[in-house]
Amino acid sequence: MKDTFFKIPDRGDPSDVLQLFPRFNLRLLCCRYWWLRKWEFKELAYPYWRIYYNKIAGASIFFEGERYELNPDKVIMIAPNTSFSTALSGKIGSGKEYELEGARMSDQISEKDIDAMGNVLHLFIHFNLGMPYDNVSSGVFVFDLTPHLREKINAIIDNLTVDFTRFNFYSALNIQSLIGDLLADVPEARWDLKSNDFRILEVLGYIEKNLHKPLHNEVLARKAGMATNAFTRLFTKETGESPQRYVKKKRIENACALLHHSNYTIDDIAVQTGFADRFHFSRIFKQITGVSPARYRREFEWTPEE
Repeated sequence: MKDTFFKIPDRGDPSDVLQLFPRFNLRLLCCRYWWLRKWEFKELAYPYWRIYYNKIAGASIFFEGERYELNPDKVIMIAPNTSFSTALSGKIGSGKEYELEGARMSDQISEKDIDAMGNVLHLFIHFNLGMPYDNVSSGVFVFDLTPHLREKINAIIDNLTVDFTRFNFYSALNIQSLIGDLLADVPEARWDLKSNDFRILEVLGYIEKNLHKPLHNEVLARKAGMATNAFTRLFTKETGESPQRYVKKKRIENACALLHHSNYTIDDIAVQTGFADRFHFSRIFKQITGVSPARYRREFEWTPEE
């Protein structure tokens, strides 16, 4: 990954020393503010980051035997592919994997009425950072709600209660600034990246941006400037899996995000994620996730009344 920032110094520039800046690609998937009566999931695990903030306490998430309460004084961020469960009412029907009941908040709904009915107010943001920063170790991060964070969250909520489909420049900056503030407070040791080899990082970034294209080992090896066999050995050593296994997994992860956060048809998603057709896509998707794309979208999409 070419992180070097090359610059011919202008007259008066104090230094012509080349500097290195890591590249990341912040991609917002959704930002919503809803009231919830039920939020019972036996398991949630998705290939993107999540931020949760509850303006009214009552809900909890559970990760590795620990309980994390969502309340007005805390912000919670969850790393990609972290397996956790949730509870609000604490009741879920027999044989069900989840129960969800709620709707979008608007400026026509009183927060006091929501509280009086025993419901919670729930802000959630989903996003990706791109490679390699979506491959950190799984975990749940809890942050105190400082006045600085509160100001940003209130501005985001104000926008969502008026217009939840469009964000102006200022609102988008607030969302990205909130994400940046939280990420900056994640302990450096938790950024357990797949590789530090610049050739492999270059290839990981290329894969991320070109999932719709053919990504044979020969293509990836040329991108790394290596012979195919040597590249395959190095990639497997650095990432713990073969290049083609990694490509297949990233395509399915991208498909999961599209199934959750877009209105694309399954045929469209198959094309965008680099599969020959819907049938090939469905076979690989079920092989990796255990369910078909149609069932995945039907069972896991969040579609309360808007």
